[in-house]
Amino acid sequence: AKLLTWAYETAVAKGMPQAAAAKARADQAVAKVQALKAGAQGGPAASIATPAAPVASPPVAAPAMAAAAPSAVSKAEIAEAEKQAKLLVWAAETAAAKGMPQAASAKARADQAVAQVQALKAQAEGG
Repeated sequence: AKLLTWAYETAVAKGMPQAAAAKARADQAVAKVQALKAGAQGGPAASIATPAAPVASPPVAAPAMAAAAPSAVSKAEIAEAEKQAKLLVWAAETAAAKGMPQAASAKARADQAVAQVQALKAQAEGG
């Protein structure tokens, strides 16, 4: 988390276009560390997403999205979120393969979408 935070601060200081993506990664890492600390201290269960099926991008912590989601999640909402996540993962992979400067921010958006799908599935299962 410290390394990602440093990378974000450096990107901002140098005016790099990757600053937004670096901030997203740093925020995710900090949230994950805080969730792990809370779990280790006997606090509330950490909401670290785990993949239900193989996914092209790594899972990320999504406590904010889970808290903002409505109490009842329909299968249609999950299906739409999965469709959006697959599209964003594809876009991130394509951008990375072509060496596009937007690849990092596309990956951050894809990671967030995958985390949202996992949070919706967990919520639908009553977890």
